[in-house]
Amino acid sequence: MFILGRIKLIGIKIMQTKFRKKIEKLLLSLVLTLSLSQVLFAEEKAGEANTSDATSQPADLSNKNQKKQKEIEKLIREKRYPQAYQLALILEKKNPNDLNAIYLLAYIEKKVHFLRKGLVTLEKGLRIDPENVDLSILKAEILIKQGHTEQARQILEHFQKSYPKNKIIQKDLLETYFPDGYQSNVPPMDQHLFSLGLIQTPFAPDDFLVSSLPSWSLDFSALGVNYSGGAVFLGDTKVESPMAMGLRFIAGRTEYLGFSTQGNGTNSWTYAGLDLPINNHTDIQVDAGDTSLGRAGVYGHLFYNPGIFTLDIQGVNNMIWGDFGQAIQMNGNESGITVYGSLQLSKRLSLGANYWYYDYTLNNGVLPYGNLHNSFLYMDYQLTSDPAIDVLFGYDDWTVMANSAAVAALVPEIMRQQYLLVALNGTKQYPNGLMLNGQIGGYNDFYNHISSFEGTAGIRYPVSMHWSLYGNAVYFDESTLYSGPSEELMVGINFLF
Repeated sequence: MFILGRIKLIGIKIMQTKFRKKIEKLLLSLVLTLSLSQVLFAEEKAGEANTSDATSQPADLSNKNQKKQKEIEKLIREKRYPQAYQLALILEKKNPNDLNAIYLLAYIEKKVHFLRKGLVTLEKGLRIDPENVDLSILKAEILIKQGHTEQARQILEHFQKSYPKNKIIQKDLLETYFPDGYQSNVPPMDQHLFSLGLIQTPFAPDDFLVSSLPSWSLDFSALGVNYSGGAVFLGDTKVESPMAMGLRFIAGRTEYLGFSTQGNGTNSWTYAGLDLPINNHTDIQVDAGDTSLGRAGVYGHLFYNPGIFTLDIQGVNNMIWGDFGQAIQMNGNESGITVYGSLQLSKRLSLGANYWYYDYTLNNGVLPYGNLHNSFLYMDYQLTSDPAIDVLFGYDDWTVMANSAAVAALVPEIMRQQYLLVALNGTKQYPNGLMLNGQIGGYNDFYNHISSFEGTAGIRYPVSMHWSLYGNAVYFDESTLYSGPSEELMVGINFLF
């Protein structure tokens, strides 16, 4: 989530005179007045106090100082940061060895983005108690805000060994892997279950703990699509193992079941591969396997996100064409590539583009079907940050070049589209990992003279440290992929061990 009012004090050298000190205090008050905070101090302190493994709390202050601390906390709840900061400075100066006073001052400095000052304050306390978990967690949080995720991760992993169930450590450790949010690394389409329209909320397999805490993962997911003239059911089972240097081994199997008025058919894809994250900005995945059609298949994925720019390239070769019951029934294959890029112009505005090229065949490669060219441009503007509500405007140009009209009639894919779309997205992330998302939108196809609306709803919830649930439902009254209306439902369960 975005934090408004990020302020950095650069190059201020304080002279040791009373006049300079008065100016410094005045400047601090003005800057603090402009600082904004998204989470109240009392809420986070309560979360820390209720954590099952939250220990190493500093000793209590005297009654007089406890009153001072409560007064400071009250000022913070009221967002009166200049007064709170001045009182915290006095409290820490009078009690230089009190870890509560040190923690309180450093916390305020973190909240108002005096990050370097906060680290200096924390070092005072850590010299007194180097293994203090609360001070160390706060230091890691400041390092994350500064972009030093590797250093923060080392601190958090050290304390996770002693406090494996500490929710604050789990949350902060996750943020070192996803500093821009839990969904920042979700690609525009899923590895095996994709091609379900363009303006839907992406299906997001549960990455809440899988990618952040080294552990084995076993994932089961199922997808059902119903449309005019057919239906598709897919099931995927995947296991992932932790390896050295962040490398993960992946193995799994996807089952395809297709129905149409002409009958039904089945297919499958058995795969194994490696996933390698590089420098917290790049992720490379390569899978290879065999289909039930006796063809070797390959999947590759490159994800690159150094900051404001995102590049996502995914390609498949000889994979099962599993979007249509008719394609599964007729042993369809697909090969192609998707290139996705986005640019964050500001905290609220981003632009993106997506290009697809796919080649399709039927009857196990014997019958050429045709190829798909698709270009999608969009603009995303964030209205609010918590919950995250975005409005999306886009333009899509979709062309399927079938070899003949007779071949095109075998699979009810929409051959040509040009449309404008608008959608409203909403996402809410809760501290316990629960994520809710939804979307309502519509499009106007000025090539086929068809207008439509769609709605989606999704949920992801880590029930415990060892298993979690996720799901997503989509409804189109006139689909952008299938002829006529369509309903889609995906559910899954993820185990960690």
